[in-house]
Amino acid sequence: MRLNNSILIAIALLLPCSAIAHDAVKNYNQISLEVTSSADVNNDTMIVSLYVQEEGTEAKLLSDEVNKKINWALRLLKQHGNIKVETESYSTIPVYNKNKIIAWRVKQSIKLQTTNMPLMSEVLGELQQQLKLSNISFDVSRAKREQETEVLIDQALSAYNKRATQIANKLQRDNFKIVTMHVSTTTSPVQPRYRSSRIMMADASASIKPDVAAGDRLLSVRVSGTIELE
Repeated sequence: MRLNNSILIAIALLLPCSAIAHDAVKNYNQISLEVTSSADVNNDTMIVSLYVQEEGTEAKLLSDEVNKKINWALRLLKQHGNIKVETESYSTIPVYNKNKIIAWRVKQSIKLQTTNMPLMSEVLGELQQQLKLSNISFDVSRAKREQETEVLIDQALSAYNKRATQIANKLQRDNFKIVTMHVSTTTSPVQPRYRSSRIMMADASASIKPDVAAGDRLLSVRVSGTIELE
């Protein structure tokens, strides 16, 4: 009985070693690859932030004035259904002098977004009668981004397959199989064309004429993974 136990223990100790040796052989012919496909995609969406800010000693009166101007802007924008409108932060901040409140500053912002850039430029001229321009930026719409991504994925996968086939042929292997694969997308960050600091340097009574040269953004698809030569 003791002899049988010894044999069983010996077999049990040998099995992990065999498994490790098998894995080492299995991983011996594996190669990691990575390819990237990129394209400059034209921005088709204009994003604008505007705000109303009032300062004085009566917080309630200031709030009423801010609400009045924002509501005026919202009524104007309702005439243009293809401009997406989003109300943003609302704040009432005390203004201090020697630890004493001497005034109040009330501010509210709205965000506009549309693919109709000529219309946005026209509407901004009206809105700046009572609102101030804070920021203008351009982006790629979701629909266009998905469309361009599909094309880039196809290109990246074709490039990956071509590279893997090239490696297998050069190393005189009959074929290869994919062990792992990862697909990821990246987009260059949005670059604002106008910021509030720049706008505040201009005459407050002047309207900013938006630059509708929207530019483009770099969209990239990266395919990485491991192949095993056969």
